[in-house]
Amino acid sequence: MRVHSLMIRCILPFTLLTSACSGTNASSAVKEGEAIGVTTLLRFWDENAGPSRTPYYKELLRRFHEQYPNIEVQYTGIPLSLNKIKYDVAINANDMPDVAGLSETWIADYASRGVLLPLDDYYERWPEHSQIGESFIAYNRSLAPDRKLYQLPNTFNFDVFWYRTDWFREKGLSAPRTWDDFFTAAVQLTNPSLHRYGYSLRGADGSITQLTSLLYAYSGITEYFTNDGRCTINNPKHVEFLNRYISLYKANTSKSDIANGYKEMVAAFDSGRAGIIQHNFGSFNDHIQALGQDKFGAELLPPAQNGKRAMVTVANGYGIFKTSKNPDAAWTLLSFLSSKESQTYWNANVGQMPTNTQAWDSEYIRKTPFLQEALAAMQDERTGMVQVPFYLPNYSSLVKQQLEPELQDVLAGTLTVEQFLNDWAGLMENAYVEYINKNNRNP
Repeated sequence: MRVHSLMIRCILPFTLLTSACSGTNASSAVKEGEAIGVTTLLRFWDENAGPSRTPYYKELLRRFHEQYPNIEVQYTGIPLSLNKIKYDVAINANDMPDVAGLSETWIADYASRGVLLPLDDYYERWPEHSQIGESFIAYNRSLAPDRKLYQLPNTFNFDVFWYRTDWFREKGLSAPRTWDDFFTAAVQLTNPSLHRYGYSLRGADGSITQLTSLLYAYSGITEYFTNDGRCTINNPKHVEFLNRYISLYKANTSKSDIANGYKEMVAAFDSGRAGIIQHNFGSFNDHIQALGQDKFGAELLPPAQNGKRAMVTVANGYGIFKTSKNPDAAWTLLSFLSSKESQTYWNANVGQMPTNTQAWDSEYIRKTPFLQEALAAMQDERTGMVQVPFYLPNYSSLVKQQLEPELQDVLAGTLTVEQFLNDWAGLMENAYVEYINKNNRNP
């Protein structure tokens, strides 16, 4: 992915604005078309730039400038592989953007460092705030030690199995709706003579996030910590699953999967080298462009054997950095991006789910089976949501510095599954105790 930079400078008479942005009601700190004396410049960072996202941001920012002609937005796109490094460098240099896309995994760290602007007052005054699902806001607040709102989520994901429907038809296989379906297909779709593997796993960057979703989906456990502070990651059901899962490596996956990040895993699927991958809704457009509509499908991660479904949700969105000299204008941009119209446009084009509940009746959701399935699962009483402890300020560093390398050791055969999961549980329990003691409260 390339780093893109776009300066939106559109000078249009206000009489043209209503036709360009019909229906958008992004009431905010700066009124629509308001003359504010001089042009306000905002810097906006996209934390996951690329050809499947950047064009849609350009269009949204064009619409925004038409509606707010006195605000210019400088767009900077940052590749996923470099985003946290780039943000941390900017923070250390005290050179942060005004508004930025934020991963939920960063909120605890950045909130504890005091670099983000609390959004609570802006949010409560925003006429459209009731449209954002309250569960997303409550969850978002739970990520910060002071329980303030530092990110307005605008899109959320669940993990699915993306699978090659044409390969499945060739083998007469059922879609991977159960765990036995998945493991059977991974084996039967493997054909070394055709350079095909049944599965491609993520063994490097981002591997722990995806593995967490798999483990809890398989077990049906919805509590990451028990009431007495014990981490459930090393539950016997998780040991059982991971042993079975690791057995696919090199037999039904490529040996190179140990080094897979997002890009490599998706490339294996889209190029016809793997029949199944696990990822969230966000890779939908990549698959469409590579394979078309008819050669792939998606199934939510299967429920556990007891019929319960445990789901890990990822809700990403936008924040405002405290150093912004124009926080009112920054909120105007943030609220515009979170409106029903903007969220519908964005999520329809990137294949994700909006957090604005008014957008849930959009045509693209009604016509997308896996999104309909996700909404139905959310409303099913047998479904429970797993709260991964992103609220621990050192969670991301523990994952990156210890757990991801240890998973590679498991794949390489130098560390047992049991030891890996015990190490994982111990790390989380220690971090949890430290968090409780420091904040004198439970998450």
